[in-house]
Amino acid sequence: MTWQTTTTGKDGGNTPITIGNAHTGFSALHGFKTEYGSGLFNGLGDRLGATVVIHADKPWDVLQHSYGRAPVMAIEANDLSPAQLDEWAKSVPDDVTIVGVGGGTAMDVAKWVHWRRQLPLVQVPTLASVDACFTRMSALRDQNKVRYEGDAVPDVVLVDFAILQAAPSAFISAGIGDVLSCHTALADWRFAVSKGESHPWNDQAAGASLRFVDGLEKSASGIKDQSEEGIRSLMELHREIGWLCHDLQHARFEEGSEHFFAYAFEQVTGRTILHGELVSLGVLIMTAIFDNDYARVKRIITACGTRHGLDELGIKWEEIEATLKILQKFSIDGGYWYSYAHSRNFGEKEIEIARKALDF
Repeated sequence: MTWQTTTTGKDGGNTPITIGNAHTGFSALHGFKTEYGSGLFNGLGDRLGATVVIHADKPWDVLQHSYGRAPVMAIEANDLSPAQLDEWAKSVPDDVTIVGVGGGTAMDVAKWVHWRRQLPLVQVPTLASVDACFTRMSALRDQNKVRYEGDAVPDVVLVDFAILQAAPSAFISAGIGDVLSCHTALADWRFAVSKGESHPWNDQAAGASLRFVDGLEKSASGIKDQSEEGIRSLMELHREIGWLCHDLQHARFEEGSEHFFAYAFEQVTGRTILHGELVSLGVLIMTAIFDNDYARVKRIITACGTRHGLDELGIKWEEIEATLKILQKFSIDGGYWYSYAHSRNFGEKEIEIARKALDF
């Protein structure tokens, strides 16, 4: 199944897109094939033909009127358990294109169905708060643990500036979390190697991780302003990080104690907030406790306009404290990569440092 259209490329000219070859050896130096422009979503259903849309409910409610030909099936992505994912995969008919529309959960469900059924996949992120549209595996929730499985390569990721710029500003500024996490994760990786508890060290990956954080800081004003340049810079960072994860066959340079804090928070509270905001909180806390250039992290978060005050995020201090108290055991019992979170019981001293780091 193929289709062609034109979109506005980086040089402002028309760029042809061909869909339908995701399983014929597609590769890219820095990540998945990605198209940028305004209005890419309009009439997408007409151009693709028979589709199954896997979506987050609110974006789809707003966007479906401009999609064109209605999908043969629409699935609301609200569960990442393996059993539910496989049930959805089995329910999808043959000879359709899977279209993911939404945030991280919609992207992950779409990747899973695509991988299980070997159907063409188009991803349309409606927010930039996670890098899921650029990673090959889905982040499953399995018995209170996050684990990664699958191998999905979309035919194309469509980054529609009109959609992203219409979203609340937090949906863009939260996107720094999965880039800023390189700062803490790299320190965790180095620490784990020193303890003989990790994937082998890789100088090239470490250097890339540092460049990602530098690039984020340089793009901060555009991210805060939600400019096309800022959105493109953020999404390109996500794209390169996703591909490096695949090249290394792990994400040690990008996922560490800050993510484990986020996962523990979800277990303690039974809820979540925007992934990138929660991860950014984890970065703030871990850099403060382990003396890892907290000032720079705080500067980047502020410059990008990323929400990090507990009141504006609707988080109670007691939830942060309870998360820290279980973090070491949670990280060990969950079998997560060895990190600073594994090395210390978070007592009153660490909790007070965290309180000050969050200006609570």
